[in-house]
Amino acid sequence: MESRKDSGISDNELWSKFRDGDRVCFNILIKRYMSPMYTYGFRFVQDEAFVKDCIQDVFLSLWNCRLHINQTPSVKSYLLKSLRFRIFKEKDKWNSDNLADTDYSFEVDFSVEDKMIEEQNRNETRLRILNTLNRLPRRQKEILYLRFYENLDHARIAQVMGLNRQSVYNLLYDAVCNLRKFWFSEVLLLVSLLPKIVF
Repeated sequence: MESRKDSGISDNELWSKFRDGDRVCFNILIKRYMSPMYTYGFRFVQDEAFVKDCIQDVFLSLWNCRLHINQTPSVKSYLLKSLRFRIFKEKDKWNSDNLADTDYSFEVDFSVEDKMIEEQNRNETRLRILNTLNRLPRRQKEILYLRFYENLDHARIAQVMGLNRQSVYNLLYDAVCNLRKFWFSEVLLLVSLLPKIVF
């Protein structure tokens, strides 16, 4: 079978051909989405082997059920939702040492705030933004990640997180409001410490 280049084939075309049993297109899908899926999954549970196993399970299940899978308007959100479902289905296997609370954590690292403050690269600002993001509740961190890092629109976020559109709007609004509030408190703290730093 002739090889195909990843960049020349749309997600919808890959998905359609994979559903028809095309292994080459299926492998392109895996290569295209392995990294974003891993990055997203690792934010729920910081267990590399577990997340990779879940991703493998998602793709294995897709291949085995390909004849019964419908066309999807967004392959990316379909795969992220499938991974999220798989991770929570296997929640009892999570390593408790890797969890921040009894429910689940959603960790934010520098790659997220790099996306949100593209023109700013000063380390102090990056650290302040990281601290601000990590003060948000887990679901607000997750929705900001999906919106600004994965560039998903409201409908795709609703699909991934299992929410209705209005809940996505509300949660995103709350996340942005809290981000502003926490950022303002960080700035006030910095200003209050400024005389001590200068003198």
